[in-house]
Amino acid sequence: MEINQVITFCNTFYRRFSALNLSPFQLRFHDSFDSCSISLIGHGESENIEAVLTISSDTVRLLKINYFDNLPTRFTFSNLLELYSHLLEQLIKCCHASGVFVSPSEALNATLGRKIKDWRELVTYICSLLPEEQGSINILESRCNAISLLGTIFLVYDGLFIADGFFKRQVEYKDLLGLIRAALQALSGLFEIFDYEVDPLSGNSIRDMV
Repeated sequence: MEINQVITFCNTFYRRFSALNLSPFQLRFHDSFDSCSISLIGHGESENIEAVLTISSDTVRLLKINYFDNLPTRFTFSNLLELYSHLLEQLIKCCHASGVFVSPSEALNATLGRKIKDWRELVTYICSLLPEEQGSINILESRCNAISLLGTIFLVYDGLFIADGFFKRQVEYKDLLGLIRAALQALSGLFEIFDYEVDPLSGNSIRDMV
């Protein structure tokens, strides 16, 4: 992806995530000609760095986190939806590692600028952001906690997020953040089949919500 597009997107994400209560910490954004970074730092004179994410044109790297077990530190992306999924998940994890609980649903609402009730509403909202020149996506919902779009069924069953149709995937999840990630990644994979490009931050910011 073009680095200027990535930097602009990350800056918007940083500003919206900063609206959450991160006390006693805050976020700081920095950009250069070929990358940008989002850091979790302390308030006051010390400004101790708790966590750092750096983002290039195709990779999110977790450079520092207040956690001692081995964790994945490199996450690749090829579109804005994948980038959004990585930023959301890793920043929430960084906050939790530093003792600050950030609700995944609140982080989702703050960054998307939309009150999302469940994973099906998340998928429906992201689909609504498809640019007009690319057409529209028809979504059918069933009573068995499943939705159908673009020749693919999305279904949650017994701790699994299942996609079956043009795009096939089964992802085990353990919590709400895992479910959000599974839904976003499945949607991103399905969009790639149809060459759809969606900016998940292209809706109104949280300050514009009524």
